[in-house]
Amino acid sequence: MTNKETILGSIDPEISERLVSRRDAIRKGASTSSMIAAGLAMGSVPVALAALSRQAFGQTLPADIKGVLDFALALEIFENEFYKAVLNKSSAPAQNAVFATVRPMLPAAVVASVEQIQRHEEDHVAFLLSAGATNVFNLTATSFNFTGNRGNTAPGPFAPAGSNAAFLLAVAQLAEDTGVRAYKGQATILKPRPDILTAALRIHSVEARHASKIRRARRAVGGATDVIRWSGTIRGGGAAAAGFPAGVSAEVTAAGAAVYAGEETTTQLGVNIATLVPSGGDANSASEAFDEPLTRAAVVAIVQPFFIPTIM
Repeated sequence: MTNKETILGSIDPEISERLVSRRDAIRKGASTSSMIAAGLAMGSVPVALAALSRQAFGQTLPADIKGVLDFALALEIFENEFYKAVLNKSSAPAQNAVFATVRPMLPAAVVASVEQIQRHEEDHVAFLLSAGATNVFNLTATSFNFTGNRGNTAPGPFAPAGSNAAFLLAVAQLAEDTGVRAYKGQATILKPRPDILTAALRIHSVEARHASKIRRARRAVGGATDVIRWSGTIRGGGAAAAGFPAGVSAEVTAAGAAVYAGEETTTQLGVNIATLVPSGGDANSASEAFDEPLTRAAVVAIVQPFFIPTIM
């Protein structure tokens, strides 16, 4: 099985089946643009969707929609570069060095999951660029401080990610959960363009699967009896929500609280879903069944410490 087949099969079998059908149609002579054909041929759903979106828009995007795509691109570049550094694949040796100590601590299965997620993030970057997004902050591999201290040379509050596998994966969980809520927060702006909205929500779905996979990776690293929780109790927020061990810095605690702020909501469309939880459940499990949207300002506040340039 190839890497691309693995990506498609593990993320969404329904999408994979449609993709194969479209590929077969192209082989049989169906008419399509060269960009769409290339996207399908390489097994890339995001690139193919981007091509369709680009055709629908032509060369011009409404300013508000382009702003959403530009912002999403910045987040996807960050995630892509983060995972590349963890995997020793960054084009910047200094970024690879941040995770040199922790890298050998990751089980092979966890490394495979991180590799898969990184390929998806790379596809998301390609999608957004093809759909008309611009790298407005001129982000490169060196535009980030993965210890959370921006351009300062001293290690930041997230420096333990470089030497503690459980801490590293908890940080990855924060990043993925932020991405999920960020896409949901921007979705209403995309409503006038259903094609772009559909593509963005597909990425949202993939990011949610990443969050789930990271939680499973945390279980593999920590073990079923480890005091560091891999699922996290979101209700109430804080570092405990992300499953960080006791004694983390105030900055880490604040980040955990910010990522999960508002996630304790149990009322959806006027219905208190806590009353619908089966026997044995509670308000925590009810609230964790939904991801509440985060505003752009809230997302910026969470991720800015990891960016060297100022983002807005």
